[in-house]
Amino acid sequence: MVKPTQAIPKPQWGRSIGWNLERQGMEVTSIIIDGADCYPWREVYAWWPVKTINGKYVWRQKIFKRKVWLVWGASFHMESEVQYATVFDLINNGA
Repeated sequence: MVKPTQAIPKPQWGRSIGWNLERQGMEVTSIIIDGADCYPWREVYAWWPVKTINGKYVWRQKIFKRKVWLVWGASFHMESEVQYATVFDLINNGA
């Protein structure tokens, strides 16, 4: 039996499977932007702080919002996520 080099954390109840997968070091392998229940970028106003796709928090300004599916592994697990971006994030990332 092979022993892991790091202790594997126990799953936390009340959290999503995707949150637990990221906690264990598994990366998102793809993002589905044209699946069921997805919608393209639309302009909204951020009244409260939201985290953009670049990891910065913005609020009290116009931003863009979309809903996508995140996939872990080879179609191992999928979860929907709402993403936020400023116009500069969209220009820099080519979205």
